[in-house]
Amino acid sequence: MAGDDAFVSPLLALGASGGILASAHLATDRFAALADAWRAGDTSRARALGHRLARLSTRLFAEPNPAVVKGVLHARGRIPTPDVRLPLLPASEEAVAAALRELAEAESQAASATESTAG
Repeated sequence: MAGDDAFVSPLLALGASGGILASAHLATDRFAALADAWRAGDTSRARALGHRLARLSTRLFAEPNPAVVKGVLHARGRIPTPDVRLPLLPASEEAVAAALRELAEAESQAASATESTAG
């Protein structure tokens, strides 16, 4: 099992059975697709997904966990508040904005990939 979001892809490549990942709250389908791709031996798809998800995870962990994750979930209307418990502080606007941009780019790439395989 992987526990460090940014390193889940290489760990899956080495035989890990899965991961416990905060980032998966925001990209569940892509993390599941990553695990499926490694299990199926589709290394080119797995590597591409892994690189994209590692960039997302890096943005989501730019400040202490779970501040940025909660900030993004809140910005997307999925939770009522971005508040975290003390001694943590809420994520900065800059960190949340950077994570939102990375997430939007990942979603756009996923949609493009889906369209190209469907058509």
